[in-house]
Amino acid sequence: MKKLFTAAIFCLAIAPIAGHSHNVQIPKNIDELVLTKMTDSVYVVHGIIGMPDKNNKGFISNSGFVVSSEGVVIVDTGGSLQIGEMLLQKIQEVTSKPVIAVFNTHLHGDHWLGNVAFRKAYPDVPIYAHERAIERLSNGEAEQWLDIFTQATNNTIEGTTIVLPDHALKGGESIDIAGSTYKIHHTGHAHTDNDIMIEYPKDKTLFSGDIVIYGSMVSGARPEDFSAKGQIKAVEYALSLPIDIYVPGHGPTGGREIPEATKRFLEVLYASVQRYYDEGLEDFEMRDKVIADLKEFSDWSGFDRIGSLINSVYLQVEAAEFE
Repeated sequence: MKKLFTAAIFCLAIAPIAGHSHNVQIPKNIDELVLTKMTDSVYVVHGIIGMPDKNNKGFISNSGFVVSSEGVVIVDTGGSLQIGEMLLQKIQEVTSKPVIAVFNTHLHGDHWLGNVAFRKAYPDVPIYAHERAIERLSNGEAEQWLDIFTQATNNTIEGTTIVLPDHALKGGESIDIAGSTYKIHHTGHAHTDNDIMIEYPKDKTLFSGDIVIYGSMVSGARPEDFSAKGQIKAVEYALSLPIDIYVPGHGPTGGREIPEATKRFLEVLYASVQRYYDEGLEDFEMRDKVIADLKEFSDWSGFDRIGSLINSVYLQVEAAEFE
């Protein structure tokens, strides 16, 4: 049965990627960062696709925000003080209303190191994250992320300090903020063990964090953190929601074609590794074969680091044999 399932998923590799629902331009450098209006109240600043360096100052992920009658709710604050300050400037291009809530979708540094800018500007603003993210960050991983980004950016993020989320979520909550409802979704271990997706039902928008990624290798930067099957499950869940607009953690905002491409990448990757594992190949022996199976995605950023992702999935396939 397992091999039949694998074969069925493997055939998905031939499916083409659909065009984007929205004409979103991804910046090539930090001077090109623009505010993209998705609905009357939802905006996205799309990050540069790549790894943190001295030029992008850690702005490699997407940040979105919702403007309500009483204030602004932001999802993910970027990878440094400097990026957080730039996001505040972008918000001020739209409204003079205060930031009244912050969400961090998971513990990876590009999604929360900008918290410091928002806490400086709004000392009492609540910062929400999954309870597991808060636990891990509080137990030393926050300092590790700050060190990683400081070194990667050649210390161009000077002044960035640790400001942790302080409102713990489990998933399943419906939070009322300024008269609008935000639904919190957590499906278990996926991109990490602490992902949340924030649904804004009023505008049928989902801020998916890195559950959904388009244009760069899915979960490739930290493959040790993710579960391939868990992330497939999470993307399927996202696709089951009444959503028109998906704001991914990286890459262009769009419709269903965005999470569908993420799901296809993960399904083809897992099926390919499973197939060659069943044939008795080691991870290093199957590398070129898996790369060939994933040729549809060969132009995605970070694809040259596919070896570490293959290794991670290989270990997951191996572990599944003993479950």
